[in-house]
Amino acid sequence: MGPMAGHILFLGSDGRVGRMLRQVLSCPPQDLAEFARRPLIWQARAPRAGAATLCWSPGVPLPEGLRAGVIVALWGVTSGTPKDLANNTFLAQTALDIARRTGARRVLHMSSAAVYGAPAFAVSEATAPQPRTPYGLAKLAMERAIFQVRTKGNSPRNTLLRLGNVAGADALFSKLTGPVTLDRFADGQGPSRSYIAPRDLARVIARLATCPLSQLPEVLNVAGPHPVAMADIARAAGVAMTWRAAPPGALARMTLATDGISALGLHLPDSSDPARLVAQWRTYTADIAPLHRIAG
Repeated sequence: MGPMAGHILFLGSDGRVGRMLRQVLSCPPQDLAEFARRPLIWQARAPRAGAATLCWSPGVPLPEGLRAGVIVALWGVTSGTPKDLANNTFLAQTALDIARRTGARRVLHMSSAAVYGAPAFAVSEATAPQPRTPYGLAKLAMERAIFQVRTKGNSPRNTLLRLGNVAGADALFSKLTGPVTLDRFADGQGPSRSYIAPRDLARVIARLATCPLSQLPEVLNVAGPHPVAMADIARAAGVAMTWRAAPPGALARMTLATDGISALGLHLPDSSDPARLVAQWRTYTADIAPLHRIAG
């Protein structure tokens, strides 16, 4: 193992998800303590206290001698014009270039459940993507660009993490400081989603960053074992709710099958518990400003 080959470089750590992960790993639960003691490098556009930070932005030369064994690409663009969203592919390609330059053997890319579209069943990693939003289309284009690279020689191993809703970073949690309006569908129910709690996301990343390369999946759904009703999250947060008739095209349910998570030996019940999702939101977002459009 060469110098700094054990270092783990997080790209986009000044985004909302990155800042939550930094808080998790700054005071980790027992099962993450060993991982948190590893040399972690947090890339950000500006320095932040409390962690080894690489102040760097795409387009600027990397520092001489930077080495890493694992790249965790947290960065991404979540909204904007199609041209803005196309930067997701650029950022993924930048992560791959950084991996080659630093000698990293594996890269973890943040994709999204949005690539699946609106299926009426629990989707597995083998389900054919059918995105229906500009964001989903952009993430699928990013995935395809990464898949094209995997056939080239001397490339790192890549894993695409198709994230469910991240507690503390999705639209619902951004509104839990006041009354919440939810869609009501023809069956009288509100929307439900597969969620991932910040601590559980850290557990997934830790496992993928340290497992043998032979066990590294190409695609992984990242969520708790069961979907969560958004109304239950609002109740757990103690906020008032109002209802509106769901508009045409609204998505009632998004359920990710998580057999891949189980195959890695992970069990993530907190991510299916409304009260625990709310508790982690309060713990890990207390000092985080409103969500930025571009992370990293």
